[in-house]
Amino acid sequence: MKLTVTLLAAALAAALPAASRAQAASVYYFDHDYRISFDLSQVIEEVTSSTSGIKLSSAATSITYTNGAKFVIDGPEDLTSEELARTTSYALEGEVEVVEGGHSLVLMPQDLLDTLAPVIEEAMSAYFSVERVPARLLAGTSPSGINFRALHIPSKTEKRLWEPTLEMRHYARSGDRNLLFTGLSVPLGLNGLSRKLVESAADKQAGTLLSLGLGGVMTGQVLMAGMERTLGYLTGAGTDIAALDPNDLHNFWQWSREGALKLPAGSPELICSNAVVSDPELAKLIKPYALRRIGGATVAFISLVPSNASALADLDGSGIRVNDPKDEKALYALIDDLRGRLKAKAVVAVSFLRRDELGWLLGARGIDVLIGPKTWDLESGRKSRVELMKWGKEAHTGPALTVFPDSRGSGVVRLEFGARSALSAVESLPPPEDGREPLYYREQLYMKERIVRHFLGSGDTLLPDRRGRAVQDGGPSYGVPDFFNLSANLLRKGFKAEVSVLKVKAFSSSMLGDVPTAMTKTWLGPDKPVKLVLAPGRFINELRGRRVPDRAAGAYYTPQTYTGKDYYALSGIDDAGRIGGLPIDNGELYLTALPAELAEGKPFLRPAEAPAGAPATLHAAVTGELARLRAAAPSRQAWEDAIGLAIENKPEPRDLWRINLRSLSLRTDNTEVHGRSDYASADSRLGAVNQTRMEGSMRLFSEYYSGRFRFDSGLSADYGKTVLRPRGQPRLTTESVDQLILESQVVYRMKSYNGLLGPLVIGPYGSAAYDTEFSRTEPQPLRKVLRASAGMKLYEGAALQELYAGLTTENIYTYTPARTKYAAEAGFRVYTPIPRTALILSADGNYRNFARSRFDTVYDLKDRLEVNVKLSTRLYKDIMLSPYLNYFLATGKKLPGSASNLTTGLSLEYSRLFKIKR
Repeated sequence: MKLTVTLLAAALAAALPAASRAQAASVYYFDHDYRISFDLSQVIEEVTSSTSGIKLSSAATSITYTNGAKFVIDGPEDLTSEELARTTSYALEGEVEVVEGGHSLVLMPQDLLDTLAPVIEEAMSAYFSVERVPARLLAGTSPSGINFRALHIPSKTEKRLWEPTLEMRHYARSGDRNLLFTGLSVPLGLNGLSRKLVESAADKQAGTLLSLGLGGVMTGQVLMAGMERTLGYLTGAGTDIAALDPNDLHNFWQWSREGALKLPAGSPELICSNAVVSDPELAKLIKPYALRRIGGATVAFISLVPSNASALADLDGSGIRVNDPKDEKALYALIDDLRGRLKAKAVVAVSFLRRDELGWLLGARGIDVLIGPKTWDLESGRKSRVELMKWGKEAHTGPALTVFPDSRGSGVVRLEFGARSALSAVESLPPPEDGREPLYYREQLYMKERIVRHFLGSGDTLLPDRRGRAVQDGGPSYGVPDFFNLSANLLRKGFKAEVSVLKVKAFSSSMLGDVPTAMTKTWLGPDKPVKLVLAPGRFINELRGRRVPDRAAGAYYTPQTYTGKDYYALSGIDDAGRIGGLPIDNGELYLTALPAELAEGKPFLRPAEAPAGAPATLHAAVTGELARLRAAAPSRQAWEDAIGLAIENKPEPRDLWRINLRSLSLRTDNTEVHGRSDYASADSRLGAVNQTRMEGSMRLFSEYYSGRFRFDSGLSADYGKTVLRPRGQPRLTTESVDQLILESQVVYRMKSYNGLLGPLVIGPYGSAAYDTEFSRTEPQPLRKVLRASAGMKLYEGAALQELYAGLTTENIYTYTPARTKYAAEAGFRVYTPIPRTALILSADGNYRNFARSRFDTVYDLKDRLEVNVKLSTRLYKDIMLSPYLNYFLATGKKLPGSASNLTTGLSLEYSRLFKIKR
């Protein structure tokens, strides 16, 4: 009877229409992530440092090897993974216990286990469990006779071959005893592709092979694989679709610039749904979605990258714009198009989003399966199945299934379709295993070796381990702001520039012990040519607003704070925002060293000649200066002190000498009328008086800054003359202005001031001047005045360049006998750009109130006020067009009332600052 029922059910199933039968489609996915982390490093430091009787002295990181269960803990440098793979000779040295937690192990002195293991377990209880695991110390001998020591963990599974990992050693002392804590990391990822997974994905009617990224930074900057090799690897596995992460987008842009956009035959479709590609060549390759007909239904694939991806992957100027993935209108329009016009029965989304944006995506409608970020768990073997009852008929928000890949980075998403291809169930499964060596397993071992060597190099070190000496917040010795401030400082010194600028590329890697050259270069990012330019102050002020923030003392440090943001490290600018002790002038040019890419598309940055022997690239500049600092240090402590000082990035005091042509202006015109005088009534221009008019002005000063003193010496000259030549009448000459002043001034920088007027310097000043004129005014003799003054001055502000008050004495040699006058004096000088315009306002003024004397005459003034106002706009380089107003007011001691002179006009001006000693 049971057999009859079974046969009847089978017959009924065969008789049902094809559309009503349940069908399944499988999405096989894999990633390219690789990770070596030491989860117990920080707690080892904390525990040993806080344990009485134990003093942590130093730490070091080195490359070692593991096969999953055995870890080399002592061996020569010429021991390779190939040699280890052939080794079968091991001798037992002894039984030990190790502390295991997260993805790392710690071998410590066995007599300290009972004391320290519970403390470590308690410290890490909020993150993961820590346990003591039996282990064995082995003495190994390779076929070539190389002796080494290994730690064997019997509870772990051995892999086919050995691969590189990291060994972290903490050296400590307890009384006269030396202690060693050896930490070992379990490497995760890049273990090849399950052959069964690849073979199952080869049935394109039932499944598709999806790549989560293309390797990003590892492919583009570490392995430098190139487009053809990168996609060839995917093509060889039969990959159908590749979702691109931000660094993949950068790689494609780089390949496009190099002319290397060459797709191998059978390459996967490349998708990034919120990237808008304007470059025509890249637009042919990168699409917003992909469609596959699998399991009898159309399945759509989309991919989303973070809204800050442009900054995250340095895509400025790439022709790739990244839209906000939380833009509901754009996302829902895409999903509606996929489900409506393109008849997709399921939508699979790949997310590379940050945590805050991923949370929003978990509530977005229209997505059936979401593949999220990697969890890096090693042993979970996650499986989930969701039965969907009327999924397509009900309104719902959020995906039916969210998949978080484990450390293997691969797995299967199974989609089941019911009547009318409606989605009826979704399931996530680990990758199928069949005992065979994974595809690309050996190739990826070679990649791992290159990756580890890229970060640690050959072991030469450039940065000392400052752990416990300069870091108070429990973070790494070199955080993001520390390292980039250090690098900007060294770049400036290497180019003998006034300022240097680096764009911050946040890194998450850190290490114990001295930092090798390879890691230093990795933190700097891809090597770039460096240029020396003359940059206007407005450019530097703009970057100052995006200066990388320092680590807050005592606060928790995370590199994520700096990730994906446009931050810059600048050197040569002090805490008050000054260069060389002077406020940054928007119009002044500063000798600036920066990566060449920051100067692209900025014609206002004028190229300058680099000094002889200057490095050509960023890596050479920074590593060269670091090597110089190490070679110059007589001791380890001196080396650490020198690096600590460089990290502070404080510009060193220096003398400055500048020749400042503050202004040079000239205005002249000549009018000549020829012909009969009868024509004067025909046109006023024919009745004009023959005349020549000329006006000129110059301010030329030498400015020298040394320590707290500033010395100014210069010349101020103003002259205006009009010559009238009426027909048949004597020539008439008048002067509108005639003044020539030679002056010198010394100012002492007594104190810095930062108040309502912004940052200023206050201090006493003393000056001496000789005031005369080019020609005397009939019937008066030539003016000859010696003037001395002293007082207090606020100066060197961003807008208010000086504000002073003091006492003045004048020795007048215009008349015989000479006379002396005394006055109280005040004055100001302002120079500031007008916001949101191309105009610059400059003004200066001086007021003197003279004391009375029994020798006063009608030529002596009681009050004297002079104000000059000018509004300038730049015509070409240093040539300005300037409407101006000059006002002079005087009251006499003997004469009643007052007299004034108001002059307005428009002039062409030239100004130039010559920096003799920067």
